[in-house]
Amino acid sequence: MMRVLTILCLLLTVQLAAKETGNYHSWAEALAHKNDVRRIKITFQSQDTIPDILDQFPKLEELNLNNNAITKLPPSLYRCKKLKVLELYRNQLGHVPEELCNMLQLEELSLGYNNIQVVPSCIGKLVNLKKLSLAGNELQQLPPDIGKLQRLTALRVNSNRLKQLPRELTRLKKLEVLDVGNNYLERLPENIGDLSALRFLFINRNLLTEIPESVAKLENLQELDAVRSGVMQLTNAFSNIWSLEHVYIDERTIPFYQNPRFMWRQQIIVVGREGNLYRPTQN
Repeated sequence: MMRVLTILCLLLTVQLAAKETGNYHSWAEALAHKNDVRRIKITFQSQDTIPDILDQFPKLEELNLNNNAITKLPPSLYRCKKLKVLELYRNQLGHVPEELCNMLQLEELSLGYNNIQVVPSCIGKLVNLKKLSLAGNELQQLPPDIGKLQRLTALRVNSNRLKQLPRELTRLKKLEVLDVGNNYLERLPENIGDLSALRFLFINRNLLTEIPESVAKLENLQELDAVRSGVMQLTNAFSNIWSLEHVYIDERTIPFYQNPRFMWRQQIIVVGREGNLYRPTQN
């Protein structure tokens, strides 16, 4: 009897905690407390559909359905006026619905690993986006309208099929993280140094032959990953960046000549072929 009472008490505690914080982990629980729901997180459940009930949660701010098998988004999603965070990492969407571009209140959007081949130009309408992840898809190019996302601080398009980046990308003056690793990039925008807020630049596993000298203007750069980027010698433009702390290269790459004033800060780490996960910021 005591065991049953203990279990009931635990269940009641969980329910009260969910109501207090607004966090729910099942559709049934959320439907039972429609006006309290702020976050729904249902991950690793092999769900292939989303019930068309999302507009029944007037306070919904975050929806995390990562690691499922979702192929389609319901119409009710586009009526969620307070939704700020939408995470659909590792699903089976296959495309970016244009209706998504009308959710102007979105601040974070994760569509990584969804077999997406094209990003519609209307993505530029999401002017409040701060974080955008399109990693692990089949993208061959990014639309120039990506440059309209003026509030973007993190852009992850690693592990795609990109051969070049639109020059409009360098208009993102608040961008702090740019991950274009594991693509087929042959060059970077010449004025990449215009990304004045950039702190993390990941260009690993590409086909680059050189890095633009404008990187000298990246005064806030803290970390550079150029492992197997294709570049045989890093430009000395990096040597005078005082904030630069970690530089990752492979055994074939000739590092830049370090400024004696900054050598105590700048760590150049040579990564061998066996190194798959070699930096804390790697995802």
